[in-house]
Amino acid sequence: MAPDTLPTSRSRRSHTLRCALPVAVFLTLVLAPRVQAQQFLYVCTSHGHTISGGLPPPECKGEDIRELNPDGTLHHLIPAPLTQEQRRKRDQDEEERRRQEEQDRAQSRKDRALLETYGSVSEIEAARSRALANQQVLVDRADQRIEQYQKERKRLDDEAEFYAKREMPAKLKSAFDANRVLIDQQQHVKEKVQQEMRDVDARFANEIKRYKELEDMAVQAAAARERESGGVPDNN
Repeated sequence: MAPDTLPTSRSRRSHTLRCALPVAVFLTLVLAPRVQAQQFLYVCTSHGHTISGGLPPPECKGEDIRELNPDGTLHHLIPAPLTQEQRRKRDQDEEERRRQEEQDRAQSRKDRALLETYGSVSEIEAARSRALANQQVLVDRADQRIEQYQKERKRLDDEAEFYAKREMPAKLKSAFDANRVLIDQQQHVKEKVQQEMRDVDARFANEIKRYKELEDMAVQAAAARERESGGVPDNN
């Protein structure tokens, strides 16, 4: 019986090989293009010459490198390294962008505070009047003291006439010096407060201007919403 079983085993192995061969051929045909598809060509232009290779060519250092598919289409662009000047410019632009963003955030905070503090331009004008009035009180007080010290100076001048032809006493000289210091101090106080008043007036003027701008922006935004919704803006 053994001779009868041997051909059967060989036949089975032959059949298995015949079946496996088409599968192997099929896998080779299917997978080969995929492997080939991963083979890119790297191309650059350096000093007027086109350079290419299976890997980024060393001659392309400092140039943009095009990574091409087998069919010649662009797969990826490898940008050239930035020069020192380009890096400096990039850093400057980035710093300017961050600075501008911070300014925008700061302005947004100021705008919110302005709108939360005042309900109208007239309220801002009233607040400005109150602030300037408070400062004016300090100016008037300084003027009163200056006037008082100037009267004292007049008295000292009258007393000094008795010493027109002789030396002025040390006590009288000290009184003149003290009087001059007091007048200078009040002049300084007055000038300082007056500068503060100018600053306050300018600040409120800017707030009024900005408040009006925000009002206009709100009106324009409302009109835009009306147009988008298909409605008719109310001009009243």
